[in-house]
Amino acid sequence: MSVTPTRSSSTARGYLALPGLIDADYNARLVAELDELVAHREEKDHRLIVSYKQMGLLTSHPPIIERLKILMGPRFAMHHIHSARHEAGNKGVNWHQDYEQYPQTNRSHIMVHVFYYLNGLSGTVGDLLALPRSQNLVVPNGGMGLFGTQDLPGSLVFDDLPPGSAVIVHSALWHARRPKPGGEDQPRYFIDVSYCQHGVLWPAYGRVDEINAAALAAGLGRDGAYDFLYDTDQFFNRREIDEAFKERNKGSIALQMKGVVSDG
Repeated sequence: MSVTPTRSSSTARGYLALPGLIDADYNARLVAELDELVAHREEKDHRLIVSYKQMGLLTSHPPIIERLKILMGPRFAMHHIHSARHEAGNKGVNWHQDYEQYPQTNRSHIMVHVFYYLNGLSGTVGDLLALPRSQNLVVPNGGMGLFGTQDLPGSLVFDDLPPGSAVIVHSALWHARRPKPGGEDQPRYFIDVSYCQHGVLWPAYGRVDEINAAALAAGLGRDGAYDFLYDTDQFFNRREIDEAFKERNKGSIALQMKGVVSDG
């Protein structure tokens, strides 16, 4: 499962599992830093995740970025990074997809999420569920939530991955986190980082200008090699167009476009 991905294989099924991708030393530093982040949040200290050295560097982790170049081409930008420690009793997340598009109409360009399981998946706390090839079904992000976290026809369960594993998923792939008992003495350390292919503008996430400026100032571009990951110009502020779009969003959008297509 950890072979070098190709466009035809990985993008067809919508995911690629990379067991034990992160070496043990770096993985231990990430776990310790995530504990630090959780402690800061409990103190209402919500600093940018890219300001944490180890997690910041994970956004430009060369073994992942070089694989993403194969999947997405030479240019793409980071959309966001999330970090969490899932404790025993975590309620999970229903089936959903995370492709950022407003409104949801096509899958012309690739967006991916990279799920990092720092202490692996062990059948406790929560399982990763995925439905292969579902990334080609254009539905709203929460449009399949009525299925809860039950198995779907053809769906897969990831519940046995070693520490430091990563799973790359097309962001439009249907996926869920099914709650599982256990984990009282071993919470789940989880980080996800998302990237968007160049060629169209994508809806921005939160404080994108501030996040990217902080990333570049911290040297996360690795001596300029990966500065392109922190390109704010690849995103737009959805709030700025919301009201105008709601006013015009009547009937078939294709007719409103009159066949005119923007090149992004």
